[in-house]
Amino acid sequence: MSNDQPGTGQAAASVSVVVCAHNEYQNLQKLLPGLLTQKFDNFEIIIVDDRSTDGSSEWLHKQSTLHSRLYVVSVSETHPNWNAKKYALVQGIKQATHEVILLTDADCEVVSPHWIQHMIRPFANTAIKIVLGFSPYFKMKGNLNRFIQFETFFTAVQYLSFTLWGKAYMGVGRNLAYRKELFQNGKIIEKYKSVTGGDDDLLINQLATSENTAICIHPKAHMKSIPKTSWKDWYQQKIRHLSVGKYYKSTHHLLLGGIFFTQTIVWFTLVLAGIYDFYVANQLIFKGIIFLFSLRMLVLLSVYKVIIRNLRIDINLWWIPQLEFLYIFYIFIIGTLAISRKKLGWKANQTNNFQKRHSEISN
Repeated sequence: MSNDQPGTGQAAASVSVVVCAHNEYQNLQKLLPGLLTQKFDNFEIIIVDDRSTDGSSEWLHKQSTLHSRLYVVSVSETHPNWNAKKYALVQGIKQATHEVILLTDADCEVVSPHWIQHMIRPFANTAIKIVLGFSPYFKMKGNLNRFIQFETFFTAVQYLSFTLWGKAYMGVGRNLAYRKELFQNGKIIEKYKSVTGGDDDLLINQLATSENTAICIHPKAHMKSIPKTSWKDWYQQKIRHLSVGKYYKSTHHLLLGGIFFTQTIVWFTLVLAGIYDFYVANQLIFKGIIFLFSLRMLVLLSVYKVIIRNLRIDINLWWIPQLEFLYIFYIFIIGTLAISRKKLGWKANQTNNFQKRHSEISN
């Protein structure tokens, strides 16, 4: 899997890195040094401080006096008809002075001083308007993190592969770049201004084409993020993420639904065959289904092994069958709950587990 566009040196583009932050004081202290030390000439960093009360504002303004690349946009109140995150993002991009907008989140960490350089390289092709990056989560102990790793990997396999196929349908705001001219399509922003989430998904879903979208999976272009450490926080996060899917194009609904339907049929058939064999004892049918299931899983794991190697991530292949089985229930249950929710907030009841999470990260 590769679509890193060729180019020599730095692409002919200037970059505005935009980060929205609400009470992210400790996370910003971790993120900002990595942004300021990027090996790239023409870029600025815009931090949108959205009504923070944890000391973020004071610290950011002090840092802006020390670093000429850093600009702070303060949001004291949001528009009543706008989702708070989208409103903050719009304010940040309005202040951006450069050609390319490169997005990440406050709770992310830069893995390389060449992040910007790699993420904007595809823009050397003037037809490219969007570049989708990869943003894995830090690996920790526990079953929750194991499932987060798989779900993040499988989601990336889908949106990166679909992009290579010419059917780009989403990106992740933790690592996403587009030309500023694309964001200035006011109809898309206005249409989804009150929707929680989707500042990354919906713009890409509506405006990406087979000609204007590329991916960048170079290891030095990754942006790592701190995962949730409690099932409750993770559940709230996934409700926000999955609730946006109902606004996707119908074509994407069909394609993604087809993948989920296929997975469900495979596992349902296996379970049904086991029950049938238990009561009827028809070994021939059961062995035939086991053979086909094993063949499918062998091919799948072989493909995943190549993708994992290309992405330079650490996922245990032997856990994938069990995690795929659980993934079916995850999509069915949480997906159903997500699309039925009417109103969701951005980081409502936010808790900062920064120190706890970092102590658990296994490098």
